Amino acid sequence: MGMVSKVFMVALLLHAATVGAETSHYAGIKVEPDIKVDFQFYRVFGQDVASVARQIAKQGPAQARGHIGMASYQLSWQLQTRPGVSRCELEQVMVMTRIKVMVPNWMDKARASAAERQKWDALVGAMFDYESRHKDILLESVSLLGIKLVQLPVARDCAALQYRAWQQGQEVLASTRERFTLLQQQTDHGRKLGLVWPKGI
Repeated sequence: MGMVSKVFMVALLLHAATVGAETSHYAGIKVEPDIKVDFQFYRVFGQDVASVARQIAKQGPAQARGHIGMASYQLSWQLQTRPGVSRCELEQVMVMTRIKVMVPNWMDKARASAAERQKWDALVGAMFDYESRHKDILLESVSLLGIKLVQLPVARDCAALQYRAWQQGQEVLASTRERFTLLQQQTDHGRKLGLVWPKGI
């Protein structure tokens, strides 16, 4: 449900950006936000959280690089243009984002004590909270980039228009990285949210 509402918000903001555009800018441009989230689960075993954590740490690059979970984010864009009589015609803007999340699936969790299950649920919940904050930043970047691209000034040459789009994209990417870094610093890489390994791991 959260993802649906975020996608709707992005689409709404992108549509609003095309309203009332100045004559020196392109008007009525169709914007297509393309957002895909891929969840992948890997199996882990153990009698308690500590033993599961040790197994995850040993797996290293084979799964989530030794972390309880891992997420990767990609943001890209594409302009559909065609040469016109006196200017480059901008027909469509696409902003794409891909989010991939790797999550452990504790296969014998049902055999563990209630206290261990609760501890595990809290750990996984903190992981989702931490990654969700990254996702929210990325979706805001999708909206911002879409707005910037539909408000590009009219260009005579399509190569020049594509270059301006590239510049805007690089600015948004840099801002996104800065916000990711700030989030990591503010949360101590999720530890302040409860993403803490058992002691001794």
